[in-house]
Amino acid sequence: MRIALLYNRDIYAQAALSHLIPSMQEHRLELFFSQQVGRRVNRDPRLDKLSRTETTFSGTATLSFEELAVIASCKEQRIDNINSEGLERVADFEPDLIVSIRFGQILEEPVIAVPRIGVINLHSGLLPAYKGVMASFWSLLNGERQLGTTLHWITDSKIDSGAIISTQQQQVDTSKTYLQQVLSLYEPGARQITEAVNDIEALAAQPHYDLPKGQYYSFPETADIDQFEAKGLRLL
Repeated sequence: MRIALLYNRDIYAQAALSHLIPSMQEHRLELFFSQQVGRRVNRDPRLDKLSRTETTFSGTATLSFEELAVIASCKEQRIDNINSEGLERVADFEPDLIVSIRFGQILEEPVIAVPRIGVINLHSGLLPAYKGVMASFWSLLNGERQLGTTLHWITDSKIDSGAIISTQQQQVDTSKTYLQQVLSLYEPGARQITEAVNDIEALAAQPHYDLPKGQYYSFPETADIDQFEAKGLRLL
């Protein structure tokens, strides 16, 4: 099977791909990455510090993106706009399946229509309750006892709305930072993807129903981070 992997170039995607790519050697892979999630906006300096840490790869125990490209037998391709110049490059690969992991751009209908089977996305939150960005931050702030990932279909440009394939959950550990807890989601999340890929034709044949409306979250404001820290929680 021909699989296009879309991801953001950060430590979370690096962790997921370090488990995922070695398990997909029987498939033809192509790697497409974004450099950031969402538009650049003025944010609380604590979020900027978090973002810098999330894209600092020295000292990580996982495979580097360069090593992953070698294992995948391809080169990484940066995509600044997947719905314009990036569309042709993805289409030229003629993928059977697109797998998205933290990819920083919303896929529009022409991209979604490219793969023969469809598009699946690993979301670092439990749907439908936590749609949008930094779902684990909002889960922690709201006092949830579980964090998790949701693997779901992308069938249109609505965010985190496609039918759920699988979820996995783990206990909140407040002795760990937000970054540590989110990072720990991606090894089991990679297993979700592997299991789905192994059964993807059957999964694609099942009816796909959009999720209930749920709650959409954006980047936290300064007051949200203040409240987060007042609860004894830490980003880093």
